[in-house]
Amino acid sequence: MALLAMAAVGATLPTGNWHPPVREALQRAIDRRAGDPDAYAVFDFDNTCAVGDCEHAALGYIIDNLAFAFSPDELPGIFLEGMPDPDRPLEPGKPAATARNVSLDCADLYRELRALASSQPMEEVRKTDAFLAFASKMRFMRKRISRTFGSGFGYPWSKRFYSRMTPERFRATMQAALDAAVADGRFVRGVWRTPATRAGRSGVVEVPMFLGFVVPQEVKDLVRTLKESGIAVYVVSGSFHDAILVGAEGRYGVAFPKENIFGIHMKLDGQGRLAGWADDRFPLPWADGKPDVIRDLIATRHHGKGPMLVAGDANGDYAMLTAFADMDVGLVFDTRPDADSPLGKLLAAVRAGTAEKRFLVQGRDERIPGLCRASESILVPSTIYERKMQND
Repeated sequence: MALLAMAAVGATLPTGNWHPPVREALQRAIDRRAGDPDAYAVFDFDNTCAVGDCEHAALGYIIDNLAFAFSPDELPGIFLEGMPDPDRPLEPGKPAATARNVSLDCADLYRELRALASSQPMEEVRKTDAFLAFASKMRFMRKRISRTFGSGFGYPWSKRFYSRMTPERFRATMQAALDAAVADGRFVRGVWRTPATRAGRSGVVEVPMFLGFVVPQEVKDLVRTLKESGIAVYVVSGSFHDAILVGAEGRYGVAFPKENIFGIHMKLDGQGRLAGWADDRFPLPWADGKPDVIRDLIATRHHGKGPMLVAGDANGDYAMLTAFADMDVGLVFDTRPDADSPLGKLLAAVRAGTAEKRFLVQGRDERIPGLCRASESILVPSTIYERKMQND
């Protein structure tokens, strides 16, 4: 009887910078489910467990160091393979900004930058208009492919930046990127804009992207408290599986069992290198695919029960946040989703008091970076990356 009584109360979640109603609801749920062998929690990883995105960090690192595993001549073929319509504009109002034109521009710029880097330090190369054009167009592709052709194609496609890498090389690159982001400690809401002097075939493009990486202390506390309370923890992410393995192995303060991490798996080519295609032997854990992964691969370990906690931050998490009637808590980290999006409407309902009480919204302060004791996040200001012409 004493053991049963002890199991009825979970470990204490430290107060930290949690929004007080969120922390109180989490503690109640933990106390209610502590010691239950069928109790488990599911987290998205990027911008949920961490402030920041593993793959954005990796892409920034690879661009900044020209650390791609493919050559300039190989780039167009890798980027355009299987593209539904290479000549479709990737953004309304920019008819020249097609996948084909942007890819050819990137190949030309990459070739030029490699030549420059052979004779001068990368610090100097990064100051050139060619580098800023390359950085803007590569990030533009990363952002616009999913929006143009849908996430089913776009999310696996975004892994093509790692094509020709062995899994070992990718993991080493991923760790170097996250180590550098953590050491830097800053968060940037950047807008990368092509200098007018290097418009190329696809013209001037610009793209916003959020850079930086840290696991807030409160998330570390939450995962630890769940574990100490006998509640299993899982990650279901639309990011590259190998990227999340690096971010969630414990090096950055939060550890999930390797077998409890579900992300996008990529095919390997005949030489054991990443081939740039999703491996169809594995489910695609994105949007509506996330609750399928939970039902088919996680709930089966827990007698078919749904998760007691689901945590996410984006519209890609909306399906798993709302799919399980037996979920105790749906925790949303505020990343300012579009007001008209499903997640934006859910956040508005939570703040208006019209949503189910099990849904919670937690704000973050990107200046710290970490959580804040409110439901709305505090953002760092945007920085525009563009060289001005000398006669401006």
